[in-house]
Amino acid sequence: MRHALAAGERVVRERFGVDPDTCTGDHSCIRLSGCPSLSIKPNPDPLRTDPVATVLDSCVGCGLCGEVSHAAVLCPSFYRAEIVSHPTRWDRLRQRLRQAVIGRLQRRAARTSARYAF
Repeated sequence: MRHALAAGERVVRERFGVDPDTCTGDHSCIRLSGCPSLSIKPNPDPLRTDPVATVLDSCVGCGLCGEVSHAAVLCPSFYRAEIVSHPTRWDRLRQRLRQAVIGRLQRRAARTSARYAF
């Protein structure tokens, strides 16, 4: 991978993470997978006291943690992200299209929620 990056070729790496807003704090993902990259951190929500799971930077992207939790239907908070180094024109176009669609949907949802706000 290092040689491909030095040569300027397109390289795709997978990273895994945990959404702190969705994490329930039961830590079954840590107990089942035994991954050393899974850890806990304080909950960002002041109304919830349970600490949430997090994936440290030492993650190598093997996917075992997310695979175990999804197979056991335990945790919907895991996500997989693809990091693209030296993207092609097609990758850039797809990203711009995604940003435009998601931005439009977010603005529409914000207008709708503002309409029903007190």
